[in-house]
This record gives sequence, C-alpha cells and structure tokens, in this order.
Amino acid sequence: MRGRVAVAAVLLVSGCGSTELAERDSIRQFEVAALDPTDTHPCDLLPDATAVELGILDEEGEGSPQSDANCFYTNRIDASVDLRVEVHEEKDAVEDTVSAGYSGADDQEFVSVEGYPGVTTEFPDSCNLTVATSNEHSFYVQVSADEACEMAVEVARTAITNAAHP
Repeated sequence: MRGRVAVAAVLLVSGCGSTELAERDSIRQFEVAALDPTDTHPCDLLPDATAVELGILDEEGEGSPQSDANCFYTNRIDASVDLRVEVHEEKDAVEDTVSAGYSGADDQEFVSVEGYPGVTTEFPDSCNLTVATSNEHSFYVQVSADEACEMAVEVARTAITNAAHP
C-alpha cells in the first residue's frame, strides 16, 4: 500500500510548475494556498467523530489536548495519533520537508497530501509525517497503528481540510 501512496503522490505533483519537485523551496511552487493552522487547536482540526471513523478513538473517546499546539488520540488497544501544529521561525518548513523527502534515506519518502509537500519516516508499526502548510508552518503527525503511514496521511488530509475551511 505504501508504494501506491508514493506513486499517487508523485503523480499529483509532478506536473506542477517548472521547478523540479526535489528543488522546490516555497509553498507557492506547489500551487496550493499557504495555510496558517495556528488559529485552530489541533483537537478541532481532527474532530473526534472523524478519529472514531479512522479507528484511532473508541466510541466514548475524545482527543486529549497536550498543549496549545498538539492533540493526542488513542483507542487504548492498538492505535494512537499525536497531531501537532509546528511553527518554523528559523527554518523553512517547505525546504526542510522536501529536502528530507529526497534525502535518499531508506525510511523516508516524499508524499503529497492535498497538494502540500510532506515526508514520511516509517518505523515498524509506526510512522511520522511532516506536511508543510506554508513556509512557516507544518503539521507533524505521529501514528502507532497498522498501516501507520496511510493513517498519518488521512489524519493530515483531514487537518488540512479543516484548517482551510474552519
């Protein structure tokens, strides 16, 4: 399944702009609107009902705010998700994400989430995903579950949709 996510991701962004994908360093080069998700708490970006549908919360569960910038979800059996909004003051979120995605590391892979550049880092039974939503902001999604990277992409997709349409 991971291979299909990567192929779909490359196909989605390969036709955008004239700058090679691996050389892009600005959100403008991805033909998506820059998002500043800091106005909305991460628990509101991934509503509990959606988390239940994804299997990361049981019916009675709810996302647990860990700080102003992150929310934790768990079904207490075999899945947990940490969704964080990160602000990049000294580094460029897009440049860091694209660079990591094309670093050649075996466990890292570039992905596109709703057109936004992202990179997964896969571990046994878990996955970390960073998605740049502007040059200054990103989502960091950490998932422990079966098919963790696919789950991380779904969580990020939901957060992007809700950040774009609060």
